[in-house]
Amino acid sequence: MPPLPAVPNVLKVVVQGNTSTVGEFPWANILHFQYSGSAPTSANCVTIAGDINTAWGAHMAAECPNTTVQNFTSVTDLTSASAGSGESLNSIPGTRGDDEIPANAALLISYPVSTRYKGGHPRSYLVVGGNADFLDAAHWSNAFTAEAQTHWQAFLNAVLAISVGGTVISTLCAVSYVSKVVNPVAPYRRPTPLVFPLSVASATASNQMASQRRRIGRRRR
Repeated sequence: MPPLPAVPNVLKVVVQGNTSTVGEFPWANILHFQYSGSAPTSANCVTIAGDINTAWGAHMAAECPNTTVQNFTSVTDLTSASAGSGESLNSIPGTRGDDEIPANAALLISYPVSTRYKGGHPRSYLVVGGNADFLDAAHWSNAFTAEAQTHWQAFLNAVLAISVGGTVISTLCAVSYVSKVVNPVAPYRRPTPLVFPLSVASATASNQMASQRRRIGRRRR
């Protein structure tokens, strides 16, 4: 498989963690942010990753039981293969006093975009909440859904407030690398990736429980 094409002025952020019941990194949230100013060095990326850890502790730890631990963040500048990258290790257990959720459950966050394409719209699957936050076997309670949405938006806004060196994180975004319309030949890569700016205020949590089957047993990384 050829390497992915460059995406100028975009940072790929991977926030990972574990729980008491499955392997080292059973969950991960991959986010993309556009930046302005100068490109970050690898040292800058390490600092940005640490700042993102701090934002998680301030806004998302309260949504997780103490068995759910956020412990690794990586930041990669997608501008080129030689652009800056860095990571930060930590241990931030959740502070929600409840049992952990089943290994296939998640809270779904949707990000509306105007462009229609196969696969729907960008989304995040969050390993948050506890058994007490279930309305029934298929739904989160309305109160928890609203609370988690508020905290997730606050976390994203905290990331958007990060400025390190000459690098200013400016916009939450999604990156599309594939289009069979643009390139009908497998692996259907776009010559130039398409970047969708996303509105944090439009990030919406669903009270219908989502499935994260890859967190059970083997999963693709």
